[in-house]
Amino acid sequence: MVNTTEEFIADCGCNPVPPTGDGDVCGTCAPKLALSVEEEAVLTQMRALKERVRPIADRMKQIREDLAGSVEGDRTVLQSEWGELSGQLDALRGQWKEWEFKLDEAIHRKLVMLGHREA
Repeated sequence: MVNTTEEFIADCGCNPVPPTGDGDVCGTCAPKLALSVEEEAVLTQMRALKERVRPIADRMKQIREDLAGSVEGDRTVLQSEWGELSGQLDALRGQWKEWEFKLDEAIHRKLVMLGHREA
């Protein structure tokens, strides 16, 4: 089992004096752990996408269950809805990948500004 000091070191990347345990980060790592405005904006968009995916995934799960006990006429309607929802989910996955790329770029820019990476 990992103790809290090891978890803290893994999170912040430094080797501080053992943390107080109240969730404070070390002063050396605080600027590295802070989110930039750009990162926060991207993460907000990613959270919004996640909220849009949940009801689609829930409905698809319900359709899967309904297909198991449906008659042939209902099956066609359910399969049609499944295809539509699947297409929506694929589009949202594509958007997610775009936002992941934007997040990586924002993190890179922040690290360049902090002097941890070269431009």
